[in-house]
Amino acid sequence: MADPKPVTSPGLHLQPTVHVADMAASVAFYERLGCEIVHGGRDGDWTLMQLGTTQIGLLARPPAADQGESVVELNFAAEATADDLRRAIPGARSVTDPDFGEQVLVRSPDGLLIKISPVDPPG
Repeated sequence: MADPKPVTSPGLHLQPTVHVADMAASVAFYERLGCEIVHGGRDGDWTLMQLGTTQIGLLARPPAADQGESVVELNFAAEATADDLRRAIPGARSVTDPDFGEQVLVRSPDGLLIKISPVDPPG
């Protein structure tokens, strides 16, 4: 039996997210490493930072361990619909996150929770 065709780049864009206890201290730390704020700020619940072509999200809330979240998450933005993603990725399911809206969740072979957020395609 052939594997389903994977959803691949350029439709997927990786954006790791780190749950932080102190947003201001975390932003200052990543700035010392050369990152710049792209969205949010030092006193918000969510900040997006960039270093070169790499982005990292900082989320000021503890991970929801009961939902399989950990301190570091792999998040993707997708230029595909949630329906298309669920059809293409075995075991994927949809949830609605209060901060990020609709997301498709799937686990890696090692059990890592992967979150994919459908975004409007450029246009």
